[in-house]
Amino acid sequence: MASSEEIARLAELVSAYQQAELAVLRNQSYRMPDGRELTRASLAEIRKGRMDAEAQYGLAVGVPVVRGKARRFVNMSR
Repeated sequence: MASSEEIARLAELVSAYQQAELAVLRNQSYRMPDGRELTRASLAEIRKGRMDAEAQYGLAVGVPVVRGKARRFVNMSR
């Protein structure tokens, strides 16, 4: 598990990406805390960054990692 400071930083990063995504979806640009300006044209970049930040946050707080697709098996034999 990560330190409480690292978890807080990652939570803030996820929040910043969520705010940026909402602002761009409203057809606006958004200035990130680090000075980068993101516009509607970079919505894919924002979403990728948000997903990466959410994954890092999940790892920091101990959420189990699920890989691959869940499959359902139905046994038809009797």
